[in-house]
Amino acid sequence: MLSALSKKKIGAITGVSVSLFLVMATPAMAQASKTLVVARPADIFTFDPYNTQDDRSMFTQLTVFERLVKLAPGGRGVEPELATEWTVAEDGMSATFKLREDVTFWNGNLLTADDVVFSLTRAIDQTGSWGFLFSPIQSVEAVDAHTVKFVMSEPFAPLLPALSTFAASIYEEANFVARGDTAGANPMGTGAFMLESWNRGQEVVLIANPNYWQDGKPSVDKLIFRVVGDETARTLQLASGGIQVATDVPANQIDQIVAGGGKIVTVGGSAVGFVTMNQKKKPFDEAAVRCAMAWAVDRESIARSIYFGRAAAAKSILPTSTFFYDADTSPIGFDLEKARALLATSTVPDGFSFTATVPSGDNTKLSIAQIWAASLAQIGITMNIEQIEATTAQELYNTEQFTMRISAWTNDTPDADQLMGVALDYQPQNGLHSSYRNDAARDLVLAGRSELDPVKRQTIYTELQELVNRDCPFIYTVEEDRIFAISPRLEGFVPNSQGKYSFENVTLAN
Repeated sequence: MLSALSKKKIGAITGVSVSLFLVMATPAMAQASKTLVVARPADIFTFDPYNTQDDRSMFTQLTVFERLVKLAPGGRGVEPELATEWTVAEDGMSATFKLREDVTFWNGNLLTADDVVFSLTRAIDQTGSWGFLFSPIQSVEAVDAHTVKFVMSEPFAPLLPALSTFAASIYEEANFVARGDTAGANPMGTGAFMLESWNRGQEVVLIANPNYWQDGKPSVDKLIFRVVGDETARTLQLASGGIQVATDVPANQIDQIVAGGGKIVTVGGSAVGFVTMNQKKKPFDEAAVRCAMAWAVDRESIARSIYFGRAAAAKSILPTSTFFYDADTSPIGFDLEKARALLATSTVPDGFSFTATVPSGDNTKLSIAQIWAASLAQIGITMNIEQIEATTAQELYNTEQFTMRISAWTNDTPDADQLMGVALDYQPQNGLHSSYRNDAARDLVLAGRSELDPVKRQTIYTELQELVNRDCPFIYTVEEDRIFAISPRLEGFVPNSQGKYSFENVTLAN
């Protein structure tokens, strides 16, 4: 697996489709503009990857920082970014990376191996939110000014995919140390865009990096990530020319967007509907209760009535494009009789009431909750649905002050280790804030991380998926496309599976 990922570049992008159209120019569009506005449901929390737990912060860090490697087109391998080449020892116990020698930070200071060592030493810290991604890395060392070496405590199969994630971002050591407690709001990266301002709760404004190492890039002068919580408002702003990208587009608005002159970009196979239960709260600590609820999810109805053919009933907590995905692991379907039978074996055979949280303005998640609530009512369970502003809902989840959260999972790497690690190893993030603890699952996760033989890794991850389908620590709903709507002025927008938008490659037509 290591040699295949380090040597093989997978070709054309798969799973990305674009609908094109012609549109009449409006007065606003006729004006030459180099400002690109992206509307999304919530604000970021931090620019510091160390304790980042929300998608918006991750996606922004993928824009302002760079990493040693990046996902190749198609998301099945990696290719150079800040590193030009690398070698991985045959036994998987060490890896050496050569850095580009012409890269500077936004302030003009040269990137050196010391900055990489500082950034990645923080990344591998096991007390950080994502340290588990790098748990076999014992140390990161500077060989010389432009060479770094990783030393492992055991073989590390998903090393390269892990290094492509936001968690492995590289930032300037001197700036981070000087900023102290405010470093998370004052980044210093090498990316094509640098921070101009952050108006919390409203927008992040980035401007072009004049010292960017890729000649002629970016062509956009200013990039704004704006908070627009309501999905309909995002669509209307796109139609009016107020924004150029809308994220988190619901499937039922696609026809309206295209009819109004919008383009649709989708990324398939990387996201799955995901329900997290706080198992510190009874009766969610009982597998019988969790599995009863899982068997009461009418996934086919959700896919058909909410996603209009742009989703399918999920068969695993892993998205389908993930390495070692296995649909043949006794997946959970829709069976109310089985749900009743499972509930009958629990401490609440006659049912109970609880509150599920969905982000306000997200009608897709609200509709999922409503369809599920109707099915749960048939087995005696009452779901009360609470809509909360998206950033607040994320904070309640981060601090484990929630009961049930209806959301989606997007893989940051093509490897199964990330999701299985954060969800089933109870040390990082307390099992995705679920408080789920299963020593057998954790042992399998650790075994999969250190096993270099892909055939043996498949056996391990198949067993983990079977375990999830028996114990229901999380509930999957549908395999869903990630849908973006973009302006006809925008060219070259090709988001990948991990939320890296590569805005350095886009252009805005007049």
